[in-house]
Amino acid sequence: MNIANRLTLSRIAIIPFFMFALLFEHLSANLSLVTIGRYAALLLFIVASITDYIDGLVARRLNIESRLGRLLDPLADKLLITAAFVSFVDLEIFPAWIVIIILCREFIVTGLRSLGSVQGRIIHANRWGKHKTLSQVLTVIATLLFLCGRDTLMLSGHWDRIIVKGWGLDWWLDIGLRILLYICAFFTVFSGTIYLLKNRDLLSDQTDNPT
Repeated sequence: MNIANRLTLSRIAIIPFFMFALLFEHLSANLSLVTIGRYAALLLFIVASITDYIDGLVARRLNIESRLGRLLDPLADKLLITAAFVSFVDLEIFPAWIVIIILCREFIVTGLRSLGSVQGRIIHANRWGKHKTLSQVLTVIATLLFLCGRDTLMLSGHWDRIIVKGWGLDWWLDIGLRILLYICAFFTVFSGTIYLLKNRDLLSDQTDNPT
């Protein structure tokens, strides 16, 4: 197994540690430990995102792109993003319905790529798909920063004391995260629609000719 694929596998291996740190509040009511878990989750997600950039760069520079890498790389991305979004639903930060829409798109495009692979067609990521990935990563990082900041201010006793134009930080940050989530959902659904339209011939219900 080449070094690019090892980096991709390391991204997958990070996921359970990321979720453990992010959801540590289910194991302990100690706010100090929970806050440490939030920062650890943020660090782990950033490290995983960096490996996503590095493994592709290494594969291209060393000319070691492989079929396994083409399978593992998008799979690792989807597993990491899914883990983050599902965790945010569990923490009651994101509404479940919009996360379901985002995840359905990912499964549909993955299925489309599988159909393409069966017919010898490789469906590469287009610019809208890259915008989608960037919006998802930024949404996750912004949400993790929100959790880190909120818990830090709660520890210092300042969270409920800060009022901006008559509204507390809970209201302002909830609005900000919802806007980011809706932007992310737009790019996710729009890019998925583009993939379906460009490859709609793969969805033909024609049966294979018997041999």
